[in-house]
Amino acid sequence: MRFDKNGSHLLGHPSKRGKCYFYSFAIHYSQKNKSKMRKIILTSLLFALTQIFCQCKQNLKKENSVSAKQDSIQIQYDSIISMNSLKEMGIDKDALLKHIKLQKLAWYGGDFRDDQSKPRYEPTKEDFLLTIPFVEYYLSSHGYKRPTEKLFQDRINIVFKIKLNMHNNKDYQHVTMDDEYYDFAGPFYAIKSKRFITYNWLLRDMLSIEGDKIKLKSEVFKQILALNKFLIYKDSNAFKILELSKYEGTKKDLGDFYNGENILNDLFERCHYFESPLLNQWFFNRNKEHQYGFNIYIFNRTLNKRFIANLPLIKTIERNTDAKGTYIDNLGLYVYKVLQDEDGMNSAHYTLEEKARMFCYFANSEYKMRNKYYPGELDYKGGDFGRTSWTYVIMTNCEPVYEEAKKHNYFGISKPAMMEEMEQEGLELNPPGGDPE
Repeated sequence: MRFDKNGSHLLGHPSKRGKCYFYSFAIHYSQKNKSKMRKIILTSLLFALTQIFCQCKQNLKKENSVSAKQDSIQIQYDSIISMNSLKEMGIDKDALLKHIKLQKLAWYGGDFRDDQSKPRYEPTKEDFLLTIPFVEYYLSSHGYKRPTEKLFQDRINIVFKIKLNMHNNKDYQHVTMDDEYYDFAGPFYAIKSKRFITYNWLLRDMLSIEGDKIKLKSEVFKQILALNKFLIYKDSNAFKILELSKYEGTKKDLGDFYNGENILNDLFERCHYFESPLLNQWFFNRNKEHQYGFNIYIFNRTLNKRFIANLPLIKTIERNTDAKGTYIDNLGLYVYKVLQDEDGMNSAHYTLEEKARMFCYFANSEYKMRNKYYPGELDYKGGDFGRTSWTYVIMTNCEPVYEEAKKHNYFGISKPAMMEEMEQEGLELNPPGGDPE
């Protein structure tokens, strides 16, 4: 048994000094315990917070994953229609099945690659009407914003040069031709009550029937959606979709697929929609290697036989002209041949006054381009710019045209001072009796 220096038992009845020693020991032990407890509590708190944070993060990931999955499901299944919904959409199921079968003969007797032994099935009004509810369903479920009646009318008038009759009993109107014509990829139609543009196409390329469900095939509908966004809202992204859409179908498809490239080509060539710089540039790029492939659309007549110069196309020529001068030079040669009735270029049989107007529009453009890239004889840099302008060549070689333009004071198209300047420049380069340059 241990005793302290005074002979007292440490754990028995201690002396006063022994009592103090025990008390000090207890206080020291208590302080150490408190410090450890603080560390334990702090560690536990940090661990708990970490667990909560991790749990929240996992829940957020789970929610995002579920949300993404739901979006994916929505995208995947928003183009599936129950057969029971057909009646609500105004579609007769038996008529749908009948016309899908009839359309199997739609390409017969036509293209040399197809079977000539059976007569071709001619698409009817019923074929077209069956497509409309499906197009409407797809557009409404894929973000198409229906325009106001006024905007729809205005855009149809600008694009197709036709005024819609919004108040007759017919729900649709041909906007590219007058007669009742329902061939595939033939005319465009304006669906007046729903305010969208569409075209007729084979049902089998638009949908497939699987049991009691109808699955919409996206390719045709994507193009129709992009067509509307581009024409109604001038959406550049929609134009890009059409530009890149070069789908040609599969070996099982009938005939040639009407893709975005075909649509853009028809808008330019058939509909003469020239108000879109994007479309004009696209067509220019496709035809710039063909000398007059773009130029032949610049001058024309309207349906009421009025002469017009499509200034957006002239601006496209100017935008693509550089110091070499190739495109403005090509336009000059084209105009000269039309005015001279050379090489069948004046197939439209323009009158003398119309030729004089054409001359003025071209002179304006050439003057601008020459001043920009070829400001004078001493600065001649070669390329396709001639020392003598096409304007002066026309003044001297197509005198009746030039005189007609002067007689009408250039129709307010060109400034007399500009014409005089170009004539004077030509005379200086080509003095009477001298060698022309």
